[in-house]
Amino acid sequence: MRVTLVNAQVLDGNNVVPPLGLLYIAAVLEKAGHAIQIFDADPEFQESMIKEIKDFGPELIGLSFLTVAYERAFNLCKTLKKELPDVKFCAGGVHTTVKPQDTLKEMDLDFIVVGEGELTMEDVCNRLDKKESINDAKGIMYRENGEVVENERRELIQDLDSIPFPARHLIDMAPYLKPPGIIRGYAEKNQTTIVTSRGCPFKCIYCGSHNIFGRRTRRRSVKNVVDEIAHLKKTLDIRGVYYCDDTFTLSSKWVKEYCKDLNSRDFEIKWGCQSRVDQTDRELMQTMKGSGLVQLDFGVESGSEKILKVLGKGGAGDRTSQIKQSFALCKELGIRTLATFIIGNPEETKADIDESFQVAKDIQADYTAFYFLTPYPGTDIYDMAIEKGWLDPNIPFSEIWAHRQPELPLMAITFGKEELRDIRKKLQNHFFKKNYLSGATGNISFYSILSTILFRHPTVFLTAFGRFLRTGRIDYIVETLNAEYWRMKKYEGA
Repeated sequence: MRVTLVNAQVLDGNNVVPPLGLLYIAAVLEKAGHAIQIFDADPEFQESMIKEIKDFGPELIGLSFLTVAYERAFNLCKTLKKELPDVKFCAGGVHTTVKPQDTLKEMDLDFIVVGEGELTMEDVCNRLDKKESINDAKGIMYRENGEVVENERRELIQDLDSIPFPARHLIDMAPYLKPPGIIRGYAEKNQTTIVTSRGCPFKCIYCGSHNIFGRRTRRRSVKNVVDEIAHLKKTLDIRGVYYCDDTFTLSSKWVKEYCKDLNSRDFEIKWGCQSRVDQTDRELMQTMKGSGLVQLDFGVESGSEKILKVLGKGGAGDRTSQIKQSFALCKELGIRTLATFIIGNPEETKADIDESFQVAKDIQADYTAFYFLTPYPGTDIYDMAIEKGWLDPNIPFSEIWAHRQPELPLMAITFGKEELRDIRKKLQNHFFKKNYLSGATGNISFYSILSTILFRHPTVFLTAFGRFLRTGRIDYIVETLNAEYWRMKKYEGA
């Protein structure tokens, strides 16, 4: 059958990556013999997309979106249903999985996919292609005679090697491959993303990935991952890879085998990943560095032992000492670092935030970011916020849920919203020079983006400057320009 898959995109600073989730589903469906069309769509540029979809003539349209893109996905779905009234519609992803009934009803869908999507979509599409009923298909929710029917969840995929590589050939990868790229400080073309594992055993109260992938970590084989790099080298001349795993270094044995295999193939690939300060050591870092690692990202989140425990990040021993030791080791070994912090946490005082500020200054990460605690549906903090009245349950799901949200936080617990905004402004502005104007970081990417936007779209700079005047955050100018630069890369061929 003919299937169109659409990722409703919301530009968020420079965090623009290919929609790997949909590309995996597309690969599985294509292997099963279905004709697939896929879009990573900015709904502001939907006219040509709608024409292409109508020309393709799909029998099923599947939508994917994060909480931050729900409003855009809703409006896009409404438009597509009007243009294609005889086509079936479905949706999937984290937001859909944790808000299934609301998504099904509000978007007036034929069914939704709950949990991992590859095998469920393959099963459903095979049935629909044969004109068979999908009513007993695992992993879906649908309506029958006005009543919601929730089928049994489908088992998680145990053999991740059985999934084909993402179907990147179905989208135009060129805009994603243009510099500066996703690895901060490595401003080079032809960087992309790979996922090597699913599932996370940790229980951070602000994370909801377990709703899709579970708590137990499943890994692809080293050979399968490095074969994907070889494929990307051959087809896209990839020079840099960022691993989007929740925690790439969970198995030091696996990582060491990966580094050995990578070195044996002489790829000369630069790469970066996310880790935890309690999941790295000198030997592992040296091994990773020797195979091309250029950056480690750490979710530090707080410099207060009390708040780390509240967030579910605390562990045995002195976590802040571990934080400082890990960053010092990275600096010694010449590995760039990114550190994220969260403010607006339960039980947080000014003294706790001062501790975070001090730790951030002590560790001297190459890039430092402070975010508001955002209570995404499906997380423990969302449930706590609703129960304790910290969050208005009627706030619509839209772009104000972005984790980089620059205006006011969605909720205020121990501080007022305006007070939190001003605290964040002070913290973030302190690190602006280090983030964008020091060393090898943005001197290439920052100035090239700035000059390009000023030349091509001077009014965008004025808009960004106006937002800076409202928020006081200097980096908001950069994030606004980065988003516009992405639009230019994709829609104007910049």
